[in-house]
Formats: sequence, structure tokens, C-alpha cells
Amino acid sequence: MQLRSIRIEKFKRIESIDLPLADLNILVGSNGSGKSSILQALHLASCLMRQADRIRASTTVMVRVSDLDYLPSDQYWRLGHGADWGNRSNSPSTKVFFEFRDHEGAPITAQCEMRSARNAGISVQGELPETLRTQFRGADNFFSGFIPGISGIPNVEQKNSKRVVLKACSFGDSNVYLRNALDLLSADELIQIETWLEPLLGEIKLKVKFDQTEDFDIHAEAEIGGLSIPLELLGTGYLQLIQIFCYILLFKPKILLVDEPDIHLHPSVQEKLAVSLLQIARIQGIKIIMTTHSPFIVRGAPAGTNVVWLADGQKKTDERSVVELALGWGAFGKKVIVVSEDAKNDLLKKLIRQWPEIEQAVTVLPGRGYKHLLTKAEAEELRASLGGKFKVLVHRDRDSLTDAEVTQLKDSYASDGIRLWVTDQSDIEAEFCDPGFLSSLTGEPIHTCETWLSEILTQNQAPIGDQFSNQRAAHNQELHKAGGSPTNDDVWAVFQERSLKGAKGKYVFGQLKNKVPANGFSDSTVDLQTDYPERAASLKANLKDLIA
Repeated sequence: MQLRSIRIEKFKRIESIDLPLADLNILVGSNGSGKSSILQALHLASCLMRQADRIRASTTVMVRVSDLDYLPSDQYWRLGHGADWGNRSNSPSTKVFFEFRDHEGAPITAQCEMRSARNAGISVQGELPETLRTQFRGADNFFSGFIPGISGIPNVEQKNSKRVVLKACSFGDSNVYLRNALDLLSADELIQIETWLEPLLGEIKLKVKFDQTEDFDIHAEAEIGGLSIPLELLGTGYLQLIQIFCYILLFKPKILLVDEPDIHLHPSVQEKLAVSLLQIARIQGIKIIMTTHSPFIVRGAPAGTNVVWLADGQKKTDERSVVELALGWGAFGKKVIVVSEDAKNDLLKKLIRQWPEIEQAVTVLPGRGYKHLLTKAEAEELRASLGGKFKVLVHRDRDSLTDAEVTQLKDSYASDGIRLWVTDQSDIEAEFCDPGFLSSLTGEPIHTCETWLSEILTQNQAPIGDQFSNQRAAHNQELHKAGGSPTNDDVWAVFQERSLKGAKGKYVFGQLKNKVPANGFSDSTVDLQTDYPERAASLKANLKDLIA
């Protein structure tokens, strides 16, 4: 009997979702995308189907909150999607379906519907075919094991009964009971954990001891490289993996639910983890669903792994190549990818941070200068490779381009979901060489800030002029190979109406570091300044338009 898919209706972030299952399944997505909602719904339904007195479609039975082996929230009636659970047969509820295939390929479905009970508990009804009963029910049968993560363990741990340990671990409280959980395993099972750990972290020996006639506390140590280390002094990465492997052997679940195991693991271990888990899933005959934000886990996942991208409680795509690209670029939960001209994007990101609602929908990718700027064709290819799920805004500095040249360049990028944004001033840095920004940064009056800028422009006419000439030569080579470009003198005359009068923002930015007294202008002081007049209005307009 093989579990082939699950379906969840009306639970937290999830309105309705169907997920076919492979042996290893990786859910990715931004915070609030619904990853944890899926794990919690599956584990809660699994626990209710095991703990309820009976599972019938025509009648309900209550499981008291105090008896539950798992509950995501004490305010359990709020676990519904879009509406709180009610306690009547026609009131809002959550449904979870587990679809199996028998040996002949025929579908068999177990169903759990849950809502509030009239007293402090959850009302359960559903369907559990006889052929699936032993999968879900029985004192020592655990259909699911849920691992929400580990942050450390206590220095000492007293021996507890098996029932207490299993209930605590089912709730996800193994931080407090990890030694107890290990003590419930046989010597062979501890060796099995060591075997699973070795390809990930190297050779390790686990020693767990409790003498009922002498001990109050469980003694647990790990031997690494000939050195014996108390369990509480192990790195959290070791504890995380020991916990995962312990759950597999302790609960012997049919489905293991692992929430963000990458948090405490080095990237090199993250890349190996998916391979190890898939091998274990196949050996143990279980399904594993884990959530992650890690591109390393997805990148290391072997062929046959089911990788699903979630957004707003829905499956956005299960095309692995699309997921890998988006995850590697931090694009989950975003709508627009800004591909910058510059390799360093701190100031561009600072501008975008002016508008928090826009920032939430935007990710920024670095570039390598305007000569390597993303072309329209490359932007179209990027958008297509991500399934058309993102808009692309290409950033280019204005430098010494004329308005007509800027219009020509923008028009050359015009395409569905693709746009070129050229800075209002010479470059990004110029936005922070403005008297209004300088005044807000230093507390000096506007006229003082204007004087600083005027002195920089007057005292550095030669290098500023050389930069302008070099840039015009490059622009002419790019845009006017056949001739017809405006003269440098004409362009320079027009630029005298610009705030920096033809000077590059990058150059003026560097000079301000020496001009402003008491180190008042620096990379760090500019970065930390949050209260200043709005800058880069055209950037805001472009992003708002693309997000809409």
C-alpha cells in the first residue's frame, strides 16, 4: 500500500491544495507561503485519526485538547482558512485526504474532517477504509512524525515514561526530551543513526546510558575523533540531524514531516542532506516532506525528488529548474527582479527601502557594468526561464547620456513584463549627493550643503571634464557608430542644468567623504540614514507600475 498524494482544504494559509508525493518532497517558498501549514495539517489529521475512538463519515467523535498528541495552537478554532472553525455540521471545517494505491494500482482514500467541538476539543469525522486502518491506528502506530526544528537541549534530562516522551516528541518538543528519545532506541538503532550521520558529518559514536537503580538523569555523549563530548555541547547541526534520524526510528512513521532542517547546517551538509534523506526514505519505505529556504538543499536533491514552490497557499510551480533559479536569487514572494548595472547594490537597495510595500515585492540582482548590461533578449530569456512569473526591470546609469539617447535605449527594451530604468541623475550615487539628503544626514542647513557641492565641482573641473569626455566617447561608440551624435560642447551645456552639472555621482560621492567635517559623510553614515526627502521618483513609478 503506497501513499501517492495528499489534499488539504481550508487550513490556515491553504484554501485547497493537491500534492502528488514522491519518496522525497521539498516545499519551498517565502515566509507565509503555506509550507508549514501543510506539515501541520497533515500531522494534526494523522494524530486525530489515531486518537479518535472511531472514524466514521456519518458520525463525529470528539478528541479532547488535553488528550491530543499534537496541536498547532491553543486557539485551535482559528486553524481554518478564511473563517474560524464552527461546531455545527455545516460550519467551517478543515479536510485532509490521504490517497493510497493498492498493489493493483486501485486508489484508496483516508479522509479526516476536523472542526471545533462543543467543549474543549476537536470534532472528527471522515473515512478510514479497513485496508488502511493499521496505517493510522494502534497504540504504537504513528502515521506521521513532525520535526519543527531544534535550538539546543537542556544540560540535564531526567528519565520519563515512554508515553510522556512520545507525546512530547509528537508535539515537537524533542528539544527537552532528546536524550529520553535516544534512550528508547535499541543499540542497533543507535548504530543505525551513526551510519546515517557519517556521510554528512563524519564518524560519530553515540553513547546513551541510564541505570534505573542508580541514575536520576540520562547520560548521553557523542564520540568524535576520539574525543567524548556531552550531548548538550554538540553543535546544533549535529543535534538537528540526530533528532531527524531518531524520529525515523522512534516513531517508524509512514510520512516524516521536517520543517526547515537547513537552519543550523553548513551549506556543504545541506547539499548532501537531500541525498541521504531520499536513500533513507526508500530503505524505510516512507515518504518525507520537508520545507526549506535553502538553495543548497534544492540543488543537492537527486533526480526523482518532488520540488514544489508555494506562494499564498497555492502551488506556483513544480518545475525544478524554475524553483532553483528563483530560490538562488531570493525571488520567492517577489514580483519584480531588478537586474542592476552595478556589482554593489547597497545604495539601490537603500532607495527601494524608502517604499516598504514595494520592497516586499522586489529582489535585486547585481551586474558587471553597463558593457555587460542585461540585453532585452537576455531579459526575455530570464523571464521565460522563470516561467513568466516575474517582471524584469533592468537598471542602467544615465552617465552622460542625453535625454534623446535615454528614450532610444528605453524604447529598445520595451517588451511584455520587461523595462529599462535609467537613473534620473548620472547614477545611483548622485541621489545621495543632493543638498536635501546631505542636510538630513548632517543636520547642516541647505546652503551649507550646497556650498560643499559647489566647491567640489569647482575644485575638480579637470577630472570631471575628463570623465565626461570619456563617457561621451563610449556613448558615441555604442549609439552613434554611423555618426550624427551631438557635440560634446552642446551636451555639456545642457548638463549645466543638472544638479551636479555633468559630474558623476560616484566621483562627487567620494569627494564628499573628505569635504563633510567629522566624517559625517561615509558609506556607513549614508547607509544608516533613514529620514530624508524621497529620492528616485522614477524608480518608484516604474516599480509600482510593474508590481500592479
